[in-house]
Amino acid sequence: MTHLDRTTPEDSGGDGDSVEAFGYAQELPRVLKLWTNFAIGFAFISPVVGLYTVVVLGTQTAGPAWVLAMPVVIACQLLVALVYTQLAERWPIAGGIYQWSRRLIGARYGWWAGWVYIWALTITLSTVAYSGGLFLAGLFGINNPTLTERVVFALILMGVFTFVNAIGLDLLKWTLNIGIAAEVIATLGISIALITFFREHPVSVLWDTSLRPDGTAWWPAFVAAIAISGWIILGFDACGSLAEETQDPKRDVPRAILISLFTVGLVDLLGAAALMLASPDLGAIISGEVPDPVSSAVESSLGAWAAKPFLAVVIVSFTACGIAVQASTVRVLFSFARDRMVPFSTIWSRVSKRNHSPVYATLLIGTLASLAFIYANALSILVSFATAAYYVSFLAPVAGVLYVRMKGRWSTEGRWSLGKVGVGINVLAAAWLVFELINIAWPRNSALPWWQNWAVEVGFVAFGLIGLLYFLKARPDRMFTTDSATMAGVPLEALEVEADKKQRNLATAGEGGH
Repeated sequence: MTHLDRTTPEDSGGDGDSVEAFGYAQELPRVLKLWTNFAIGFAFISPVVGLYTVVVLGTQTAGPAWVLAMPVVIACQLLVALVYTQLAERWPIAGGIYQWSRRLIGARYGWWAGWVYIWALTITLSTVAYSGGLFLAGLFGINNPTLTERVVFALILMGVFTFVNAIGLDLLKWTLNIGIAAEVIATLGISIALITFFREHPVSVLWDTSLRPDGTAWWPAFVAAIAISGWIILGFDACGSLAEETQDPKRDVPRAILISLFTVGLVDLLGAAALMLASPDLGAIISGEVPDPVSSAVESSLGAWAAKPFLAVVIVSFTACGIAVQASTVRVLFSFARDRMVPFSTIWSRVSKRNHSPVYATLLIGTLASLAFIYANALSILVSFATAAYYVSFLAPVAGVLYVRMKGRWSTEGRWSLGKVGVGINVLAAAWLVFELINIAWPRNSALPWWQNWAVEVGFVAFGLIGLLYFLKARPDRMFTTDSATMAGVPLEALEVEADKKQRNLATAGEGGH
């Protein structure tokens, strides 16, 4: 077995941005600036994809007042993002959450964080392609596609995602810029138009808790709406996954994390409010008579002529989102494989000499995400698991930092240390993630078959058993000889003292030999 030692003095917080300081060679091109790193996070979170995914479910759960759940989620996710700024500044390495978790606690902890994280991202990618494929079908006049047609259009989008990521960063940057332009048109521009010229309801409808499904109590419905809204504000961690390709990562990646979360949060909030205010018949949305309230609000306000152009803009937004999700997933797999944490690691960690892109990792992620279409009828179950898995991944480094803080081994140096309030923010972020994880996993609908009602738990058992079998057989955590010793293990000062002792003993032995 090959043993790797990736722990260096940089792990305790250094000044260099070079990956060589962390024990790696610089294989990925360092060409991204703040804007593109931000664009990755913005496109991943995607106001269009997020709203299209949850607006129906949110309204049917808590009525138009489901929008009130969004500020709660945005504020709580901001706590998580503030913790991530510290980690991104300390360890600007590809892989983000995986690398942060491993260097905080150790290889075993990092492996499980990375395992859950990769599958959460991969299933999210499947969801984006499958949902976007429905709109692509609509653009071609297929309004009620068969299951086969849905899978075909999803595969077309997945092919586009994979092609762009395989070509390299130059094409990726252009497509993300086009995607952000589409997002601005589809959410910000149209939302302002809906509120300004086509409002059907008073603003007070947004906090009218009486407009909800019959027999539903408000507070349980609101808590459920928080779980639903939690799916929207995901993906700002993607900025950290591309840190090795960012020119000034310790400065720009933390900023990109916060800016992407804050801007998308505001746009999402504005868009959700606009849809509720401009929808002609909120009761029809709550009852399920209007399956697509977004298109319905746009067409009833702007006219039937806007249907196709709006659909095209939505597809561009889904495409940019999918490209960003796959780019982030590929970097996590690349980082995982570089540390010899998965089978055939030398293949998945290989970087093309032609375009400096991890092409094989890109093809693998595209293939794995496409295989999920086999279970297209059960894709909603996979989405439930992926969302919960994402929050487990979010929690891994946040809990790791909190543990290290309690041990007194977390340095408060750096631009993003947050000073004395850092501990409080860390505690609140961890508490929020635990709450939201339980909230998402809670089996609320007893009318569903048990395997749907307990989809999150079933998913964790299935993926957990697969991971456990590989982990026990391959023991990837043993690839490291002194992993993360400066954080959860022995303090850096003790290591330095021990190293000095060994050096003096060697010197003494050498003198005695002469």
